Amino acid sequence: MNKDYNVFLCYRGEGAMLAANIYSDLSAYSKNKLKLFYAPKCIKHGDNFMTICKEVASKVSLMIMILTPKFFSMCGNEDDVVVQELRGALSNPTCTFLPIMTPGFEYDNNALATYFTEQEIDRIKHISAIKYNDVYSFNSTEMLLPILKDKVGVTDYDEIIQDELIRKQERTKKRVHIHNENKTGFFSQQNKTEARRLDIQQRMLYEFDMPVYEKYLEGKSELNVLDIGCGNGKALMKRLGNRAEVKKIIGVEFDPTFVEKAKADYEGTKASFYQMDAEDEDFLDNLRDVMDENDIEGFDFINILAVMSHLKSPYHVLKTVRRVCNKGAVIFIRNIDDGLNFVYPDEKLMFERSFNMIAKCDTTGYRYSGRELFTLLHRSGYKDIIYEKMGINSAQMDYSEKEAFFETIFMFLKNSINVTANNNPHNQEILVEKEWLDEHFEELEEQFLSSDSFANFGFLIVVAKV
Repeated sequence: MNKDYNVFLCYRGEGAMLAANIYSDLSAYSKNKLKLFYAPKCIKHGDNFMTICKEVASKVSLMIMILTPKFFSMCGNEDDVVVQELRGALSNPTCTFLPIMTPGFEYDNNALATYFTEQEIDRIKHISAIKYNDVYSFNSTEMLLPILKDKVGVTDYDEIIQDELIRKQERTKKRVHIHNENKTGFFSQQNKTEARRLDIQQRMLYEFDMPVYEKYLEGKSELNVLDIGCGNGKALMKRLGNRAEVKKIIGVEFDPTFVEKAKADYEGTKASFYQMDAEDEDFLDNLRDVMDENDIEGFDFINILAVMSHLKSPYHVLKTVRRVCNKGAVIFIRNIDDGLNFVYPDEKLMFERSFNMIAKCDTTGYRYSGRELFTLLHRSGYKDIIYEKMGINSAQMDYSEKEAFFETIFMFLKNSINVTANNNPHNQEILVEKEWLDEHFEELEEQFLSSDSFANFGFLIVVAKV
């Protein structure tokens, strides 16, 4: 190993979920003095697993033991990885042991006396074990940071929290263009599961969007509309296809299968559809060719639904689009911001964990893009920027509407985490998250649909003018 570790995560299979969570929470501190060894992340494929674990354990200054019910009773086999890790750590007289007792664990004194000397047992039990009642209530920062600071010498608490915030921002702000291969398959016509979920979502979002459309279309006429990322055209045409205020619609979409679908379904209407990538260098030239073909001098209404978080350079796209707008044109953007997501009550923090999971998926973009729209629009030359809606909530929903709301959010998450796990079969963190979500999906649904629960999700609408 070419890295010096000072903290070792020791656990058995049933403690894998907690181990992955602790590693995820504490890896932010690596910029300070904490160098955390977590085997699934730190051992390369093909390396000798047991040899490396024992070697690293013999050199660390702190071993965190996740004590599940059978932790010590399985130490009788000398080929057992955990007992080898423990013996490695015990061979280092300066190593301290930090026990974390999961629900159901009790010290088996007979097992301990069978496998370890009295002196070794005193070392293993030297620090009072951290106990907690519920597997979802373990807070790595609150419970471990004071001990780590004392035993490992982690630097200033404020600096650590700042590093953690930066790391979270870097993880969520994934500027990956929608044409990334993992996303292409997910959003394509061939993904029937996602297509069905999108149908449910579109029915809900139609009611969310239309009051704002009515407000900005009122009194207008002969409007030329440009839709960026129109998909199969369904959402666009349902909202604007039959509006008397609209003269012509140009829909542009990077996925050719969607374009062909839109052309077939809406042939002979006021709408025309074209395969284009709004982030290509020649997008502006190609768009102007389409405008000439359709006798359009400038657009009066720009429609962008659920696209901004998937753009690598949203500023560039907004600035380019503005160049083909007429004076006074309106831009309508609906997007997402996960900072607005919550479900209450959430005593076990299961909903919070679920929402944090979204940003880890291959299929998602920058999940906090909603908050940046004001700045992006302002810097791109737009004016009169208004956040017309911020979040859609369940307060006035009946049971069936709440069901659709749950489906919109959590089937997206379930589909996304499955795709990500398939794409990354060696990513232990993702596999643990997938297993957790599969195991608790029905419990999440039951709590979400209960009559006293309140949910808010970060769909938002921003409107501006040229």
